[in-house]
Amino acid sequence: MVSLNVFIFRSMVDRIKTKFATWKGVLLSIMGRVQLVKLVIHGILVYSFHIYQWPIRLLNMLDKLIKKIIWSGDIHTRKICTVSWKQVCLPWDSGGLDLKSTRSINSSLLLHLNWQVFTQDSPCSQLFQNRFISLGLLRNWYFKSSIWLGVREFLPVVFENSIWIIGMGNNINLWLDNWMGSTLVALLDIPTELFSSLDASLASVISNGKWQIPSFILDHPMVAANILDVTPRIPNNVNHTCKSEYYNVYGMLHFVKYLNNRVKFSINKVNIN
Repeated sequence: MVSLNVFIFRSMVDRIKTKFATWKGVLLSIMGRVQLVKLVIHGILVYSFHIYQWPIRLLNMLDKLIKKIIWSGDIHTRKICTVSWKQVCLPWDSGGLDLKSTRSINSSLLLHLNWQVFTQDSPCSQLFQNRFISLGLLRNWYFKSSIWLGVREFLPVVFENSIWIIGMGNNINLWLDNWMGSTLVALLDIPTELFSSLDASLASVISNGKWQIPSFILDHPMVAANILDVTPRIPNNVNHTCKSEYYNVYGMLHFVKYLNNRVKFSINKVNIN
């Protein structure tokens, strides 16, 4: 039985396959074919990739079609390749053709979507946060949602690699938000059933840009030391809120590098209000 996702996305694969069949790829140089794939095929996929997690077998099918059109100019002709596809997908300065596998593009764009959900204050982001996040954690049950698979896999990556930069601390939860490398509830091993009552803001322990650490936290010297290692910032304009925009759909190379090399990166959620 074919799943609904495979059935829906298969029509896009068939559309791309038809487009490939109409191309006179053999009349183009290999660099011409690379540019066609980047501009046309990736352009067709980018919107869908930014919202949905595609089935792996369809992504592999797309990559096979792209390999054939790159090497031979014809999807019906298979050519023996002397260079690995991994090498081809490397950046220009590393000796590759600067192509990206469809799986890497899909994963990087889903990661970007989850970054937007986590950091923006738009109505759409607020809707996603209210539906998928509870008390600073990803809800642990299944949602009947077309985007749930991508949220379930990549939102934890955003959580684990994000940290608040402290300003006034009004919008940061003292207990549940990660503002010093780990959350207080994790450091103090507080059970999840108590999370709903932990609503104090970080501003409640900051006075004139200095820490006012409660006595019950001072009873844990290691935790108190971690707090003192963090320096609150005093913004020039306390009414201004700024969030980082280092990662966007056009600069997804940061995400692709992470996904390809499995190297942790730091995403900063900046709040100075």
